[in-house]
Amino acid sequence: MSRMNLVTLTQYQKSVFAMLRAERANTGASEVAALVLLSAWNSDDFSLPVAELCRLDDDNFRHAMNVIELRYYGAEPHRMVPNGNELFGELCRRWAGCKSSTAGAAA
Repeated sequence: MSRMNLVTLTQYQKSVFAMLRAERANTGASEVAALVLLSAWNSDDFSLPVAELCRLDDDNFRHAMNVIELRYYGAEPHRMVPNGNELFGELCRRWAGCKSSTAGAAA
């Protein structure tokens, strides 16, 4: 994670929390927020259709990009928050219906 210099770890953590809040808000953006987090956590089972990012408002779009950047640098989003394993396990169960049949196909 030493290459992370554009965004601080605190900002990454805030972005993960923001996506968790957006997922729980029960809005049109909830599924997108869930898929941002789940695909960064487990892309074998979940994938984020990029066009769906348009459903996020400006702030949550930036948070989504931060989560994606965090993963790019090799960090896992569930490690950015307390009780991350439990939170992401619950997230996975709530959105199990969004599991991708094609995720991991490029591997």
